[in-house]
Amino acid sequence: MLTLTRTLNDLAEDLHIRGYTLIRAEPEPEAMTAAASVLGTHLGARWMGSRTLTAKNDPTWLPRHTEQLDDQEPLRFFALGCLIPATEGGATCLFDGRAAARTLLAQQHRFTSVRITYSTKWRPNKATHPLINPGVHGPALRFRSKLETNSVLGLPTGLSEDEMYGHVESALAEAVVLVHQWRAGDLLVVNNRAMIHARQPFNGTRRMIRFRYDDPHYRTVTLKP
Repeated sequence: MLTLTRTLNDLAEDLHIRGYTLIRAEPEPEAMTAAASVLGTHLGARWMGSRTLTAKNDPTWLPRHTEQLDDQEPLRFFALGCLIPATEGGATCLFDGRAAARTLLAQQHRFTSVRITYSTKWRPNKATHPLINPGVHGPALRFRSKLETNSVLGLPTGLSEDEMYGHVESALAEAVVLVHQWRAGDLLVVNNRAMIHARQPFNGTRRMIRFRYDDPHYRTVTLKP
């Protein structure tokens, strides 16, 4: 059962202005799917791809990233629901990519020339994005922390690749807006074109359900207007 303390318009406004919103549902896949579907329909999404994610005792960070950068256009929104939280750690961290972009634009280096090609080891897709993307609500980062599957283009004169990553990571560290400690029944919906996200290491078994709205590669739920 979906429990709303605010209207769907309020939640949509949160997504567009704050970059995220949090709602509560019963910690069961069916209830989480229903909650994500109601909001997704209100946002104009046509379908969702849902997947249950179970993991145990991960000592590593999930690096900062925009979801699905190997597509020509990243997802607008995605949601994470908590079925069973980790016994320790596992918080999801959100960083305001708009604030980080403003920080970089105020520096002497011309970060507007930087582009990064992203790929993964799991599928053949690859796409190139500007580091600072001119968004509807102003410039915002499209970014994934340094990996061997990143390829950097257009570095400004006098700036090495490692220095560029260092500047971006510092700007994001100053732009943290949420460190969400999960409770069973939490459903965190994220504006993927405004926010960068990461995940802390954790102990214990963690069971989550992820929803990607209008995912071009994966459709499990059709949303009816």
